[in-house]
Amino acid sequence: MSNIMKPPPEYSTPPVPDYARFPDYSRYSQPPRKSHSGVWIVLSIIALVSIFGCTLLAWGVGSAIRTFGGPAIATDQYYSAIKGQDYARAYTYLGPQLKTVFSQEAFTKMAQQRDAVDGKVTGFSFSGIPTGDPATVDVTVTRMNGTSYTVHLELRQEGGAWVISAFDHI
Repeated sequence: MSNIMKPPPEYSTPPVPDYARFPDYSRYSQPPRKSHSGVWIVLSIIALVSIFGCTLLAWGVGSAIRTFGGPAIATDQYYSAIKGQDYARAYTYLGPQLKTVFSQEAFTKMAQQRDAVDGKVTGFSFSGIPTGDPATVDVTVTRMNGTSYTVHLELRQEGGAWVISAFDHI
């Protein structure tokens, strides 16, 4: 029985010598980067809320200035024009009701007559912040000859602007 065939030997891939193997660089590589998309989403939301808040704040401040500061600003600008004898500019602060009573020429003539009698306006002041619509403002006016008197103004908001709707003196 020596003629019996032996099974062929199993073939396998021959062993690769160490110098021919591809080096394992995985132990030297950096760990995978973490995603920061959550951070960017949170920062974007904070930025949008901040922009919205600033816009709302600016609108609120503007509204407050128009409502509460408007009569004071209009009064100051009106009397600054009177003080500078710019009666055409002062006339622009009168409301439509007063403009039907006084033409610009009549208003200018009335103001110039007052200047001729008591001297030009050298100063004016009012205290407090007028509120409400209509707003009333008591203005102390000082003239060149030293006289001071109080002017009672009524202001209304018309067309988004504060205008003088009534006065008792210039």
